[in-house]
Amino acid sequence: MSKLSSHILCGLKKNQPPTCDEEGKEVKNQLPSPNRDIASAEPRLSTQVLAACLACWINLASGACLGYATPALPKLQKGTSHLQITEQEGSWMASLLMLGALAGGFLAGPCISLGRRRALWLTSIPTIVSWILIAMATNSWFLFGAHIIMGICLGITTDASQLYVSETAYTKWRGALGCIPILMFNVGILTCYTAGAWLNWDELAIFGCVLSLPALFFPIMLPETPSYLVARGCSDDALRALKWLRGSDYDVTAEYEELQHCEKGPGLLERIKGLRERDILRPLLLISAIRALSRFCGLRAILCYTQSIFISSQSSLDVELSVVATGVVQLLATLVACGLLDRLGRRKLLIGSQAVMGMCLIGLGCYLYYSNDVDNRNGSLMGWLPVIAILIYIIANSIGLGPVSGIIIGELVPQRHKSIVSSITGSVSWLSAFIITKTFLDLRSCLHLHGAIWAYGSVCIVGVIFVYIFLPETRGLSQYEIEVLFKEKMDSIDEPLETRKIETLSDIVVVQHEQQTHLSIKNAIKVNGI
Repeated sequence: MSKLSSHILCGLKKNQPPTCDEEGKEVKNQLPSPNRDIASAEPRLSTQVLAACLACWINLASGACLGYATPALPKLQKGTSHLQITEQEGSWMASLLMLGALAGGFLAGPCISLGRRRALWLTSIPTIVSWILIAMATNSWFLFGAHIIMGICLGITTDASQLYVSETAYTKWRGALGCIPILMFNVGILTCYTAGAWLNWDELAIFGCVLSLPALFFPIMLPETPSYLVARGCSDDALRALKWLRGSDYDVTAEYEELQHCEKGPGLLERIKGLRERDILRPLLLISAIRALSRFCGLRAILCYTQSIFISSQSSLDVELSVVATGVVQLLATLVACGLLDRLGRRKLLIGSQAVMGMCLIGLGCYLYYSNDVDNRNGSLMGWLPVIAILIYIIANSIGLGPVSGIIIGELVPQRHKSIVSSITGSVSWLSAFIITKTFLDLRSCLHLHGAIWAYGSVCIVGVIFVYIFLPETRGLSQYEIEVLFKEKMDSIDEPLETRKIETLSDIVVVQHEQQTHLSIKNAIKVNGI
């Protein structure tokens, strides 16, 4: 149990008032409040890991879509290929994936509102179709259309999978399990990089199609998320889903009661109006800013053009081997993040990862600036520097900024507004990714390669300052506690008792309980360092 949880409970248990009947007589029962007592048995971790991995198989297929351009573009631009594209057409191919994801970001909200599991299943069919289009391509328009379809599915999958994992994970393991969606993305990217070292671009598309087929069946085997079912009024189904996820020997009563206290989802018009409320507006702006920073740090551009960057840097290492090495490092670093997120927290990882990323990019830019004056002969230490800088950059991103920018959508946003906030922040994220990917070649022409890398590094430094000032820590907090943390109503509780409208003794009891609860939460937040 988190520090915040224990302090809130302690305050509630000490200060919880009796309720009163209509005549003002004391009644010995308790006001309804979330029960945070934990049963003696631990919830089963294996079923939650299984559910996350099966649900996120579509992420693996989408990761292959993300990684496809890196090995495929050089082969499509070779004179021996039966389909040849220009450098600008290659730029559009990589960028249209992000543009499609922008459209998918808008569609994510409506799709997620149909159910997290259903949204994941629906995206598997178009993903398979897009791989078939690439394998059958006779001109660049096939590639463009396929990448738009892939992008739409990618935009929906990113948020739907993150919400599914966050809403099915037990609070204690939410950080570690929340890394599984991006972990599966990285497995897909590495698989595509590795296969691309031996397969031609059309053979690689067939491989991607086969890789996507299991995503048609896995979501059907899983339950919907309990919080979604409660919000839809399907309480019995939610209880069954909790028992399946936590195991039959674990008492889910306390967690089920807490879900009942989370506010239910209003209609679309009410959700749009609700975006003006501070407890919604602040998480919305925070998530949008962090997801935009995660794109403007330049990761997509660097991954898409890894081979050309290595060639431009005149590194002595084999280019294709270096690309596979980046995929391996990205995967291993995400595994490390699974263990660190619930130990160090979100803030520390975000600040530390962006600081390291910024230093790596600034260092790489300096190397590129002086590349003609340094000794980068085969086997020399200087020939390794570009690869080392990019690998450390990717490690830092995969440990902090990458997973945390995805996890926070499932943590900071109240249940009733998750679908619309997912649409808005997803659109911001993918629009930023499109701008970065499409403008990389233009930025390189204007500022040279070292100038473009320096620009991305400066964004990382800005991100460090932003996170330090604005982002609260949410490690170990339940969804209910996070909603309390951002709730605007907390400000009105400080209002003096005599200025509140009080008509009966029951009103006095409620006001006193509100003030005591608010004081307990404020003290807990102070102790927890939020």
